[in-house]
Amino acid sequence: MQRQAKATQMSGISDPSQPLATPSQRGGERAFAAPRTNGSDAQKAIITEFLGQARLSLTSKLDRFIQLRINSRRDKFMSGRKNERDILKRKLKAGQNIHMPAPRRIGKTWTINRLAEDMRREGWLIVELDVQGMSAPDKFARRLCQKIQNQLPTPSGLHAAFKNRLHALIGGNWGTDPINVIGQVDPVSFLDALLEALAKEDKQSAIFVDEIAYFVLRFAERNEGDAKDFFYELRNLQAEYSNIRWLFTGSIGLNFVAERFGLGGAFVDLTTFILEPFDEAEARSFLRDPATQMGFNHQFHASDEDLKVLFEELGWLAPYYLKLVGNEVRPSGPEQDGRLTAKQEDLQDAMEKLLEPTRKSEFAVWREHIDKNLPQTDRDLARGVLGPLSAAADGETLDTLQAAMVPATPKAVRDILDILQSDGLIDLTKGTKGRYRFRSGLIRRYWQQYEAD
Repeated sequence: MQRQAKATQMSGISDPSQPLATPSQRGGERAFAAPRTNGSDAQKAIITEFLGQARLSLTSKLDRFIQLRINSRRDKFMSGRKNERDILKRKLKAGQNIHMPAPRRIGKTWTINRLAEDMRREGWLIVELDVQGMSAPDKFARRLCQKIQNQLPTPSGLHAAFKNRLHALIGGNWGTDPINVIGQVDPVSFLDALLEALAKEDKQSAIFVDEIAYFVLRFAERNEGDAKDFFYELRNLQAEYSNIRWLFTGSIGLNFVAERFGLGGAFVDLTTFILEPFDEAEARSFLRDPATQMGFNHQFHASDEDLKVLFEELGWLAPYYLKLVGNEVRPSGPEQDGRLTAKQEDLQDAMEKLLEPTRKSEFAVWREHIDKNLPQTDRDLARGVLGPLSAAADGETLDTLQAAMVPATPKAVRDILDILQSDGLIDLTKGTKGRYRFRSGLIRRYWQQYEAD
């Protein structure tokens, strides 16, 4: 027994036959051990209070650490558009083809790029295609073919199957690269052969087409008849090769472009999924995300109350504009965990900084969007309504705008407001007497200062 007790003491293992040691008896907790003393009750009370405060301090720090970890996980979830990506993935897996309209600067392209990564990790073959600037179907066919080839190894089944189909179409006088066939065969026939080969791959496939509305607009402006033929044939191909999923995105309204040129039926089978700006909780998480903060000139803390004031002024909580403002913040408040606190006036100063003449290029994308993507008549009308709308934060009523835009017809004014609303530049307040207004207070002030007549 003596040898067992001695061995137990040497190993540091408690003897199960003995009562458990108190914290003051364990060497690992000597920092909190009450010294053995025969002092007065007052001394014992002081020591007890000290130990209690020390334990409370440690508990508080541990709680804070745990909360920071929780917040970090929540922030990454919210600012990564994880929920939206999961919904889109579920719809694609369910066999749906999707149209995802989203205004400029909202993170649309970033979201579909991350979605592509998600689905590739699950074994999907994802082809990403940006068609902004295109105006002809042969360019669309060429780019799609190149993108598919880049996703597959050279000796793939697609390559062989595609070649065989092209041989059947035009013979063998086109070399070794299928792209050489473009120009010698109808683009729809080329796409038919391409999609047939892709459908035979042993992977599930999806094609993500970014900025489809720009392509439709440019093509239809050039040749409305050919555009109708092509996009209706593309719809037929989507139905024929239904195991290939399609996701179309656009920062201008596809519905309005299609309606203008009689193309509505070509896209009627698409499920619409609208990518919205952040709500206030998501915007707070985005700004506080360590990855976002790392990109700012000055990292900062900000209270919920001060951020709420910023969000009300900013209005449109798109990632691009949140980053734009955050990058200009010069925090002047007290330090907390290595970062200064941004006060309300610091956030307001950041907004003012962005409205200086040297920063006009940050917002010029909206003027360029109107000038490049609307016909002259619509362009003039859009500028005509945006001037009065920029004069006040609460905007104007439809009746007032229609009266101000005479001789333009009331329908023409309403149509241009619908287009601007679809593009995300303005919105319509709820109620029987709704008012059209700029969606972002920051963009409204830019337009008022630099673009309004």
